[in-house]
Amino acid sequence: MSSIAPSQLTLSFEPSLPERFPTLRAYVAHRTPLLAKSAKVIAADMDMSPSTLSRKLNPSEGDTQRFNLDDLEAFLESTGDAPAVIEYLAAKYMDSPDARKARALNKVERLAEELSAAMALLKGAA
Repeated sequence: MSSIAPSQLTLSFEPSLPERFPTLRAYVAHRTPLLAKSAKVIAADMDMSPSTLSRKLNPSEGDTQRFNLDDLEAFLESTGDAPAVIEYLAAKYMDSPDARKARALNKVERLAEELSAAMALLKGAA
């Protein structure tokens, strides 16, 4: 008979969205190939060519094409990806370093208590 623990401990060391993508444009560029609509269809909905959309999302040094707010609105209308964009903006601008630090400290304190209890249980079983 196997024994399954009632709960599991999961640690995530993945960086936050703003740590992974320094700009909203970079995040939108990352999201575009992951969406249900192809970039070609999104670009057509935005009344631009796929190459223009690509240039705007991934500008090279000195490129004059820029992904602006009108483009963002058209992108959101085409894709319906507003929740992901809002999540990125909230993570970047509504969360302070102090709040992140306090959450991390609280989490470490809870984990330390759980680990201490588990160690006591294991030492008692030995």
